[in-house]
Amino acid sequence: MFEKLPKARRIELAKAKMERVLDHFLYVVELHANNSFVVYSDTLASQIPESFAANAFLIFQRSMHQIEIVRVCALWDGADPDKENIPTVVELIDDDEIIEQLADENRRHWSDVEGNVFIDPSDDPETVEMVRQAVRRSNKEFGDEQAARAKSQLIQAIADTRTILKSPRWASVMNVRDKHLAHSLETTRREKRGPIQPMKYGDETELLEASIPIVEHLYCWVNGKSFSINNSQEIDQKNAEALWNGCKFNVLR
Repeated sequence: MFEKLPKARRIELAKAKMERVLDHFLYVVELHANNSFVVYSDTLASQIPESFAANAFLIFQRSMHQIEIVRVCALWDGADPDKENIPTVVELIDDDEIIEQLADENRRHWSDVEGNVFIDPSDDPETVEMVRQAVRRSNKEFGDEQAARAKSQLIQAIADTRTILKSPRWASVMNVRDKHLAHSLETTRREKRGPIQPMKYGDETELLEASIPIVEHLYCWVNGKSFSINNSQEIDQKNAEALWNGCKFNVLR
């Protein structure tokens, strides 16, 4: 798909798209935190008896669940130059030379750090220079280690992405999105090619969880920035708790 683009352009596009992919992913993480109360627990549902109000709550609950499925699927849709998703970033960087260039970027980041000495500098110029050279060697060694990690984790992220795209779970979730949520279809293209196993409750959560290390590794080594999804999950969960644990229904009829 991207073979005709110069390597530098592919890297540039991958960096830009990965920034947006992280934004999209964090939105799904926020949705999931709220759905842990709205959909995946009885925190709210247990407050609503059999009633007219229950009909409205079911619509609300279903819509929250469906939008999470839709947004997870958007992260895992087919690769396309116009799309901001995981498969597109992977297609952009899935090249030995590009992976090497990205690893070298991370190596140079540390190798280029000056070996300045700020703690108890000696008055002896020779000692200062000796310490400075030691710091430079240490930075270079660390840069080499980071470059090796970059190559290893990028290759792993690409392999994990390919595995997910071939999985029955991915096909099931995407098929529900295509058939019932994004469109109203009697039969999807996937179903015409062969049987698709029914989506099980929670498949969307499994797909989301499997995405976390892939997104973290791609963002770290493509964009040169580390980011903890777990930290965002903890913050989002506390925010959701602050709202939904304080939410009390007074059903009128």
